[in-house]
Amino acid sequence: MRWTPALLLLAVLAQAAEPTASRTTPLELALKEGVETRIACDHNGGFSKYSGIYHYKVWLPKGYNADPKKTWPALFIASPGGNATMGNMADWIKRHGYIAIMLEESKNGPWDPSVGNFLAAHQDAVKRLHIGEGRKICTGFSGGSRASSIFVTIGENFGGVVLQGAGTGTLDNGLRGLTGVQIPAVALTMGKKDPNRGEIAGLRESQGDRLQVFDFEGGHQWAPKEVIEKALDYVDSHLPK
Repeated sequence: MRWTPALLLLAVLAQAAEPTASRTTPLELALKEGVETRIACDHNGGFSKYSGIYHYKVWLPKGYNADPKKTWPALFIASPGGNATMGNMADWIKRHGYIAIMLEESKNGPWDPSVGNFLAAHQDAVKRLHIGEGRKICTGFSGGSRASSIFVTIGENFGGVVLQGAGTGTLDNGLRGLTGVQIPAVALTMGKKDPNRGEIAGLRESQGDRLQVFDFEGGHQWAPKEVIEKALDYVDSHLPK
């Protein structure tokens, strides 16, 4: 077929008019346990600046599909480079029967894509998945840590956050993470040679007794397996069962 200017215009208009629902993952999609499934979702909560199609990968624990009435804890993960994975947390997630929600577009850079990715993924996940009330945790490293502090502040019913290698973030509108939000537990993992160690004092002052710091030998990095598992244990112990 020869693409004349008129045909090209019609093709562009047709693509623009394509319903958002046709580009997102149906809520009725059957999800398998023990494998990662990529989900396409959109944010339609009234904030047009975050509109668009976003993605996350979900991993379901063993036994999830056996009882549709049972609810499960969930861990949202953000990476400074995008395309988050379970990483050093994988064994802990599997042992403790958590749903893992790994954000794709959230990464270092402008805030809007990260916030949009979280809002869309959170909105989709609470509809699609059997997540228990108050049994959601968020974690991330470096810029993903700062983003996580924002996510649990603007999200509803989070039970805790594990910050890795950095403290809180501040949105362009001045909203600072963990300000005015009553979550039970805040954990921070930090290498003894991490240049962000100077932020610990401010976190202790602002977060009080709910903050627990987990040090390790190392620099600016995701927490080692044994350290992140202790931090997750601490936050998990504060969640409703």
